[in-house]
Amino acid sequence: MEKYKFNISISGTQKEATEKAKAVAELATYLSAQTLTALAKVVKTDPAKVALAKKFLGVD
Repeated sequence: MEKYKFNISISGTQKEATEKAKAVAELATYLSAQTLTALAKVVKTDPAKVALAKKFLGVD
């Protein structure tokens, strides 16, 4: 399988942006493009589901 490199912009402190980039890379490793796209759509459009997921995960 070929690997591709992309330049992306992530806001936050250097530490926070690095952690975000690592987390996104980890998700991309294990989830399909279809699943990632669906997840991004939910995060962007459904704050109630995001809040429920955060509560379930014990974050925020």
